[in-house]
Amino acid sequence: MAKQRVLYYDLLNICATLGVVLLHSNGLAHHYSATAAWYQAFAVEVLFFWPVPIFFMLSGATLMGYRQRYTTADFLKRRFMRTVIPFVVWSVICSFVYQVDPFALGLKEYVNRFMGTSILSIYWFFIPLFAVYLAMPVLSLLKENRRILWYMVGAAFVLTSLLPPVLQYVGIRWNGQLQFVMAGGYLPFAIMGYLFSTQEFTRRQRIIIYLLGVLGAAIRYGCTVWLSMEKGSLDRTFFSYHGYYTVFLAAAVFVWFRYSRWIQRMGEHPRLATAVKTISGCSFGVYLMHMPINKLLATYIEPVGWEWRLLVPFLIYAMALGITYLLKKVPGLRHMVP
Repeated sequence: MAKQRVLYYDLLNICATLGVVLLHSNGLAHHYSATAAWYQAFAVEVLFFWPVPIFFMLSGATLMGYRQRYTTADFLKRRFMRTVIPFVVWSVICSFVYQVDPFALGLKEYVNRFMGTSILSIYWFFIPLFAVYLAMPVLSLLKENRRILWYMVGAAFVLTSLLPPVLQYVGIRWNGQLQFVMAGGYLPFAIMGYLFSTQEFTRRQRIIIYLLGVLGAAIRYGCTVWLSMEKGSLDRTFFSYHGYYTVFLAAAVFVWFRYSRWIQRMGEHPRLATAVKTISGCSFGVYLMHMPINKLLATYIEPVGWEWRLLVPFLIYAMALGITYLLKKVPGLRHMVP
């Protein structure tokens, strides 16, 4: 059975990818100063902190039902071709771009940097993504047991996202051994993606989710500003993708895209939907190459000022999108940007 395209998945994918490009052009947010520029930069950091969780949610939403389309062997083969091969190829390419010489480092150190994703640090995302893929053959067997899935998400949220940071605020250290090991790492986001894509939410429930998303963003912004002012340097207490404030924000964004009437109306225009599908299909390539393009543009455009943080990311995205689109047309190179 062929997988049917879902328009809001594609739009989430596009917007999340653009959000990543914005974040990676917004380095000022990580260097506190009591200036208008930093407050603006950190606002961008907070408002676009949801893409990484959303990528995992999309993985869960699209892959939990893979058994209806192909075997587990085919699933793992497809994931290998679509993620492992590009990770290896682009890590090697970035070795040249960032002058990481394997001959000077030696084989062992080069492999260490390769596996530790320090050749290009943003590729850290691949490692937990691989872990989610490896868990999917087991997780997919629970697809129809929604109560168990909700329990897994709830337990992981309470033991990882809620209690540890909340208790930290009052000076109580959480014992990290007390965690829900069956839904560790980023797996709860994948489960959330499946549940949130198949669960019908009432208008009241959606409003509550949106309010929690706004609350999460407000808490992160306000508390980080306050704590950083007290320290005189950036306080990173609220910088976890697993924190309740991030979970709330990601859930709100996902639900908004799913129920947006504007997006539903877009689906009534086949040409527009096709264009969205094409752009979404280039998102992985944009992610893979946007930092080398960022580095290239930084040699021509001074990487400071609001223009670099708010305008140049759109140029980077457009350039990466165009290159990815062209590479997909070349038979020998299309596996670089699946």
